[in-house]
Amino acid sequence: MMKRETIRTLAKSSVAIAALMLPAAAFAQSGEQAATDNTEVLGGFEDIVVTATRQSQAISKVPLSVSAFTQETLDSRGVREFADVIRQTPGVVFEATNTTTNISIRGINSTAGAATTGVYIDDTPIQIRSLGYSGGNAYPVIFDLERVEVLRGPQGTLFGAGSQGGTIRFISPQPSLTRTSGYVRAEAALTENGGPSYEAGVAYGVPLVEDKLGVRVSGYYRRDGGFIDRVRFEDKGVVDDDANYQNSYVGRVAFTWSPVPELRITPSITYQKIYTNDSPETWDNVRADFTVPDAQFSDYDKGVFLNGNRVQESGRDRFYLPTLNVQYSFGGVDLTAIGSYFDRKQTFRSDYTTFDQSLFTGITLPIFPDQEGFSDFVNTQKITTGEIRLQSANTDSPFTWVVGGFYQKAKQTSIQQVEDRFLFEYAPFLIPFFPPLVDGRLIYDQATSSKDTQVAAFGQVNFKPMDQLTLTVGLRYGQTKFNINSFAQGPVVGPPVTDIGTQKEKPFTPKFGVEFQVDPANLIYASASKGFRPGGYNPQVGTPCQASDLDPLGYPDGRPETYKSDSVWSYEAGVKSRTLGGRLSVQGSVYQIDWKNIQQVVGLGGCGFQFTANLGSARSRGFDLQLDYRVTDDFTLQAEVGYTNAKFLDTFFGGPLATVPLVTEGNHVVSPPWTVSVHAQHEFSLREEDDAYVRADFDYRAHQTSLTPGLDPRNGGVDPTLSNAPAIRALSLRAGYRLNGIDLSMFANNVLDQAVWSSRRARDNNNATIYRSNIVRPRTFGVTAAYRF
Repeated sequence: MMKRETIRTLAKSSVAIAALMLPAAAFAQSGEQAATDNTEVLGGFEDIVVTATRQSQAISKVPLSVSAFTQETLDSRGVREFADVIRQTPGVVFEATNTTTNISIRGINSTAGAATTGVYIDDTPIQIRSLGYSGGNAYPVIFDLERVEVLRGPQGTLFGAGSQGGTIRFISPQPSLTRTSGYVRAEAALTENGGPSYEAGVAYGVPLVEDKLGVRVSGYYRRDGGFIDRVRFEDKGVVDDDANYQNSYVGRVAFTWSPVPELRITPSITYQKIYTNDSPETWDNVRADFTVPDAQFSDYDKGVFLNGNRVQESGRDRFYLPTLNVQYSFGGVDLTAIGSYFDRKQTFRSDYTTFDQSLFTGITLPIFPDQEGFSDFVNTQKITTGEIRLQSANTDSPFTWVVGGFYQKAKQTSIQQVEDRFLFEYAPFLIPFFPPLVDGRLIYDQATSSKDTQVAAFGQVNFKPMDQLTLTVGLRYGQTKFNINSFAQGPVVGPPVTDIGTQKEKPFTPKFGVEFQVDPANLIYASASKGFRPGGYNPQVGTPCQASDLDPLGYPDGRPETYKSDSVWSYEAGVKSRTLGGRLSVQGSVYQIDWKNIQQVVGLGGCGFQFTANLGSARSRGFDLQLDYRVTDDFTLQAEVGYTNAKFLDTFFGGPLATVPLVTEGNHVVSPPWTVSVHAQHEFSLREEDDAYVRADFDYRAHQTSLTPGLDPRNGGVDPTLSNAPAIRALSLRAGYRLNGIDLSMFANNVLDQAVWSSRRARDNNNATIYRSNIVRPRTFGVTAAYRF
């Protein structure tokens, strides 16, 4: 049952939304009617214009597997966060925990080393390297975007390092020099047995000097209400009701100046801050140790979501991104130059009370009444990026090309301090073996800084030997250098450890493609392309690791110092077709990806450290399919289907003397085999033509039944009590009415109220007896008002 105070909040919010939208509509009537710049109308559907090949093309003409979402599409489907985008993209899976995030595209994903997926805000890559024991990418909040593009398969030629599995691009709207435009959105919602959610955002663009100077500004706030109560594990007494709420703040300002028609200069700055009040994880059960009976803690069937942590797990994630984009037309050649600086700081606290004690004693629940332990994390990114491109302007020419140069310096820091003043009280037997606490409180104190430097030249040529046939060759050559400086101390480390290291490489990533335009409505293509991610350096591990782990693995001189880049070769064939007079659009592709020298984490269980090594190979095969069908003028159906079968091709071990493998040949890469999204919308008339609509959106992610490395009993480090993520079936419904340009709608998300864990179920270690899950948000009802002009 919904809480009484949240019902009052929703009612007040609905009135506030109406009050906000009416003056916005009146204000917009004085502006010019917005044109749609990023779509082309073909038959029954708008063909989204994308820049996946660094040139503007209708998506039906792009010889790549691409999913694109305009802001209108995102709004109609109720997309509010990055995970919503991924859930509706075939072959792509997103996993988040309270400390990390991970993206899998066509089965290519890894928590070791550099990122396997490129994440771009406009032309700036912002993906993070796995450094230390925490950290995930920053993702833009979904508001006032021109579109989101998801490029499946390696994009090593045009997008470079890190785009090994694919690339995700968030494209911002640019100021116009000729027309006024705007976008207003407000929403209020209630989650069953949870707190209220609400948002308000405004974007406005106007030419300040006709044909010379334009500006666009936007601001947005959103609160995602919590639904997990933090309680005392002893008696379930509430410490913080609906504790896992989140506040998001976004702002952007952009100017475009065109002193002459051939030149456009666009400076912009984007700011985003997200505050998370507490952990998104729930406790499944409560159990002190293996000698006592297990007891249920959260009751998912009744919508009772509880977290028994002693410590509040709050976090802050802030970034700002100033960018300068310069475009100049020489007539037959276009020049684009981009410079940007991405500055991010992420801080959060994680409860280590049960982790530490269970690791050292085998007893999970705290022994002392006021006992607590926690880890403070600080992650920063400072990324300077520059790119310059020259490309042919005449896209109808039989010979088109793009060449460019790229530079990036990405500085990153990872700091972790684990405070546990009770260590020698619950584990006094460690006193003879461990050094004292650092500063009388820390059992682990670690600081690591790194710098990734990349310089690259790239080019791609498209040649038409005949009108319907296009041949493509792309090449990228680069130099990468990775520097690291690491320090660690504390009882679990032994003597303090300091290390400095460097790793260098010169990657070469080609691409070859052929496409045949059968007729204006049908395209067939095939491609072979290479992708890579840079290697790195393993900092020295604690002294106790030598005897407990490294010697048995066959490393008598310490951990391996460096690991190299790994690479993929992708082979893809696809078709894009429009038929039935343009009412049916079909995009499909099949692929095989061969992944070699995979960067893998080798955990040192005896001392708690780890290193990264190049181990093994894998192959991913599958297909993706996207259908858009306008059944009648008033009824549309859309579907996206992805199938991925990714598995390791060999058995490999953590070291030359290891007796138990990390992975056994035939183990599957962790990735759901099937992803399916289905969307339907029916428009009808209440007062005017097509002024009302109803729609349904259904997303499905299959359960992976195949053996993965962490579940195969032949492998080391297996936890037989865990399983792969369950199937997810998410149904959303929305009904709306359009009045004087305002779109008013009511919605229900997770209509089936499926209480399953969205990313993973885990426990702290194999000694721990408490299991935690990331549960999907329960059934949520709300109202939305949006206005675009």
